[in-house]
Amino acid sequence: MLGFGRGAALLRVSAKQAFDFGEKRRIYRDITMAAATNFEFRGAKRLEKFKGGTVWEEFTPLAHQYNAVNLGQGFPNFSGPDWVLDAAKNAIDDGKNQYARSAGHLPLVEAIGEVYSPLFGRELDSKKEILTTNGSSEGIFASVMGLVDVGDEIVMIEPFFDIYNGAIAMSNATPRYVPLRPKEGTLSTSADLILHQSDLEAAINEKTRLLVLNTPHNPTGKVFSRAELEMIAGVVSKHPHLMVLADEVYEWLTFEVPHIRFATLPGMWERTITATSAGKTFSVTGWKTGWLVGPEHLVSAAACAHAYIPFCIATPFQEGVAHALSNAKKHGYFDNFQDNYKRKRDILVEGLKKAGLKPLVPQGSFFVLADISNLEIPDGIGSSVTATNLFPNRRDWNACRYLISEIGVAAIPPSSFYCEEHQDLVPPYIRFAFCKTDEELHEACRRLLKLVQK
Repeated sequence: MLGFGRGAALLRVSAKQAFDFGEKRRIYRDITMAAATNFEFRGAKRLEKFKGGTVWEEFTPLAHQYNAVNLGQGFPNFSGPDWVLDAAKNAIDDGKNQYARSAGHLPLVEAIGEVYSPLFGRELDSKKEILTTNGSSEGIFASVMGLVDVGDEIVMIEPFFDIYNGAIAMSNATPRYVPLRPKEGTLSTSADLILHQSDLEAAINEKTRLLVLNTPHNPTGKVFSRAELEMIAGVVSKHPHLMVLADEVYEWLTFEVPHIRFATLPGMWERTITATSAGKTFSVTGWKTGWLVGPEHLVSAAACAHAYIPFCIATPFQEGVAHALSNAKKHGYFDNFQDNYKRKRDILVEGLKKAGLKPLVPQGSFFVLADISNLEIPDGIGSSVTATNLFPNRRDWNACRYLISEIGVAAIPPSSFYCEEHQDLVPPYIRFAFCKTDEELHEACRRLLKLVQK
């Protein structure tokens, strides 16, 4: 007899039983190993084109590696106002830490309704025409999932925010791309990038379900004028089944020109769902608090998808944003916000000019494109300075690698915001973000002067 442990008198098994137990363990181990050996992983085919890394996986690590001033990623390196942050802290302390209503915490959707009703020129139904989302990114994703079927087509304007492609891929829809084209002659502002009606009309057919319209525009800083939006609305109105997803996350950041909400154009409210966010507006991108505004039939479709994505978003942050929206006017927040960013834009624009990188002065957003036509880039930098080995021969990627490694300033290559078929249309620019402290911007400009001091 075999005894095990100090309780041998209580727990005894025969030698044969012990052998059988050991044999079973060996057989189980062999079967497990065989199963592991035979396992072949295959991810979803619809996401295969995203494998191998992204522009962010390339340039964020490089910026850290070379201790560069990071003007690449579009988020502030400073926090929002204390009176906004304190509202979220107070909500946590007050015990508002459980699930919220899926379509939106009532204090927030009511605050959104109060602020946005006059902006849309109609009395919004806060419970039916507003949906809070996990940032505008999830709002975009939920809209695509709720409005588009397999085989439908979605039209995007190039260059485009790269997150759109992910939503389209996961919906199994087909993307179509319409480029902004530079006007003839010298380019000086983002208004000089033009959407041609003929290009837009050529991209739309009976399968087209959704047009994604981003204004103010990332990465160019273009703010579509009323005449341009009316042209787009005229094209849209010819197609009974075509809807518009208006990404207006930079709505409060326009300079010298007004922001016009696409849904306010005649006949466009019923077709348009508008995505925006508190992250950019109140410098709290980590709160991931966004919202959709639109007619009930569009918002309810997105809400159906949203209920199965995050279900709801963080309650204390919704409390914080509700307080921010309700008190923004009292603090003169939006005017100060716009003035501060105009100053930051002008700091960077002037610095780029002095460094020989002619800027395309943006009308909106917190991005500026700079011309790299005359930038001398060392041979081989695409293979010697890289975190991902992606696109070693793309000029804009190598310009960004050079600026990071030799100058100490990080930017982003816009070719990442074009489809493969349109790489020949990519203009000779790179994108800088000016959502940084004045000190950080001045330091970046100081470093960029090395380009003309060599």
